[in-house]
Amino acid sequence: MPHFPADQLSPWQQTILDVVGRYPGRFTRSGLAKMLVGAKSWQDTSYAEYGHFATQRRKDVDYLVDILLQQEHIQLDGNNRLIPVTPSDRVAPIS
Repeated sequence: MPHFPADQLSPWQQTILDVVGRYPGRFTRSGLAKMLVGAKSWQDTSYAEYGHFATQRRKDVDYLVDILLQQEHIQLDGNNRLIPVTPSDRVAPIS
């Protein structure tokens, strides 16, 4: 999947990238969605971003995260936790 420049992402996607960059390895896909929508099942409300996507459904936030994973803006570490992708992590296309 092509890597789209960050300036072509939606404000929602930019926020997700910011959160993953600020807290690398802290969230699973589902956990990030729970925190951002302010789910009652998410116990730690100390994050400044908690409930920032309260008008969205968790399923919709999961979808945004999946797109960012497919576009290689973020990736999963060995524990299935979200981490940012650095330019050296990206594989150059075969010409």
